Amino acid sequence: MVSILSIDGGGIRGIIPAAFLAEIERLTGKPVSGLFDLVAGTSTGGLLACALTVPDARGKPKHTARQIHAAYLEHGGAIFHRGMLRKAATLGGLTGPKYSPRALERWLAEYLGSARLHETLADILVTAYDMASSTPWFFKTTFAKTHRGPEDDPLLAQAAYATAAAPTYFPPLALESLCLIDGGVFASNPAMCAYAEARKLHPYEKDFLLVSLGTGVHVQNRPCAKIERWGVANWAVPITDVMLNSSSATVDYQLRQILGDESYARFQTRLPAEAAAMDDASRENLVRLELIAKKAVEDNSAQLERVCRMLSGKMKLFPARERVFVSRA
Repeated sequence: MVSILSIDGGGIRGIIPAAFLAEIERLTGKPVSGLFDLVAGTSTGGLLACALTVPDARGKPKHTARQIHAAYLEHGGAIFHRGMLRKAATLGGLTGPKYSPRALERWLAEYLGSARLHETLADILVTAYDMASSTPWFFKTTFAKTHRGPEDDPLLAQAAYATAAAPTYFPPLALESLCLIDGGVFASNPAMCAYAEARKLHPYEKDFLLVSLGTGVHVQNRPCAKIERWGVANWAVPITDVMLNSSSATVDYQLRQILGDESYARFQTRLPAEAAAMDDASRENLVRLELIAKKAVEDNSAQLERVCRMLSGKMKLFPARERVFVSRA
């Protein structure tokens, strides 16, 4: 069985999938990198993918999921902090990114160190988008192992920053000829990208298990009577949420039809309006997200236990060299 983990984007709401991963590690007694053949992530999900597969000096997982979950609570406030000077300099985010990248860069340097993409303990796929060529970009362990150029085998910290560089939040990453921003602009839910990659890496395998972790969704009731007179000004803000939520739901639908309930598990939870922001790292909201995550894990305990039994009973696959495809697409 090929096991795949996919983690959505969602900023500080990464607290939610981090809590699920901590529970998966607790139930199985194994690290994420030892449970999954491929780990895919977008934005905050990409950060989790990198942090949970980076090796320490002994070649073991450097961090547990519980430690990374705690890191969100400890460092989130600094990463999403805007001082008065920054607000004034960017006119509240109108003329520049809302946040300085320095706190995020420090966090990535501390947790990912000098490890490079080819060194991850499990194969990873991290999404980004290249503004210089207007194309999606995928950081992939399998590609990095045979292509050691700076664009293909960057520091994990660089790949993680690129996938987290959400427009209006952080500046893009300049990497050689690339200008990289958050992969959430095209794959807020990267599960279908992950499945396609896994099928290419393991073309002769028939059994797949895909575990997909969401970061919460805020469902709003907008009847026609409310929106029928909306113009550009009214649609400007909500259209982004509509596009992100609908594209993620489409991926969920497609994978349910392809894999079925036995081979596909999607963990998602609804969010109240006050917890929906991706950059609200106030102490009050961190506590709120922590409670939401805890309840979501409890509500999904039966499905989590079933998935963990399947993961515990599998032998992790290491594809033979002749089965590794290295195309960028």
